[in-house]
Amino acid sequence: MTQHPSSPEKFFSFILISLLFLTACGSQKSQNHQRSQFLMGTLVEISVSGIDKESAYSSIQLAFQEIRRLENLMSTHIPTSEVSKINQAAGKTFVPVSQEVLEVIQRSLFWSEQTKGAFDITIGPAQELWNFDEPSLPSNAAIADAAKLIDYRNIQIQKNTVLLSGKGMLLHLGAIGKGYAVDRAIKILKNNKVKNALINAGGDLITLGKRSNNLSWKIGLQHPRNPESLLASFSTSKKAIATSGDYQKYFELGGKRYHHILDPKTGHPSNGTMSATVIANNVMDADALATAVFVLGPEKGIVLLDSLNDMEGLIVDINGKVNSSKNINSIENFTLSANNVGH
Repeated sequence: MTQHPSSPEKFFSFILISLLFLTACGSQKSQNHQRSQFLMGTLVEISVSGIDKESAYSSIQLAFQEIRRLENLMSTHIPTSEVSKINQAAGKTFVPVSQEVLEVIQRSLFWSEQTKGAFDITIGPAQELWNFDEPSLPSNAAIADAAKLIDYRNIQIQKNTVLLSGKGMLLHLGAIGKGYAVDRAIKILKNNKVKNALINAGGDLITLGKRSNNLSWKIGLQHPRNPESLLASFSTSKKAIATSGDYQKYFELGGKRYHHILDPKTGHPSNGTMSATVIANNVMDADALATAVFVLGPEKGIVLLDSLNDMEGLIVDINGKVNSSKNINSIENFTLSANNVGH
């Protein structure tokens, strides 16, 4: 068995390998100020430009605090989080939740309907079986039993309370909660009069304003099998980007790759896709859709993206073929670096 650990440094570099921005010369106000912290299971980097160092770092710290606050509400690794309390009460009782958690669950249900279950936050029972820190293969019987508990339609909401109707059900917001937190963090920066910023949380990324000298931020997407190369690049001033890939958390056994993006219908790692990137207006939607189109696969995933407004994306299939949404070239300075990325 070959294990591929996901240290903070590796996880960060895997998703969006290149944030191709320039640090402007001259006065302190034109400089790019950066800070990073390990939050929500990944390395979060925040870059701010166009203001003085003290104001930049003060605003960045407030943004980090907001992400940490939301992590304390949504993480399944924190027993006192609201999501943990919902899981603990599965099949028993409704649990009061904050507006933030309610908003994420409601948006999750929306995308579950839109994707016909390819995105499902009740994936928890299957997620619990797969350990990518100490890799092992769950039994097929255990996976089948877990899959029976996965069904977003068994999430009940009454006002500001939530119930999982089946005993043993588990919510897992990892495929949408981080995106929501990044959206909230960029709002914190805006409220503190930051006009130019970039937040990258392990591939969940959003930009605000310009990088410097009235130039847009330039983003590079990592090649899914060659970390030293770029798959594509483009510029953005206000878009959100999320990438899901089979190279983030995985292990190999018997020549087969087992990764952490599970198909809700089977409980097994989804087949047919190497990576999926979605470009949207907010990170929460991009985050959920990157997971969904990865699970759907290139053909159905592109059909879904093309049916949605203000959504573009790239899906690399398991053979290395790059599939793109019909209007991907409308993205500023979009350039595809390779037509076939190979294995």
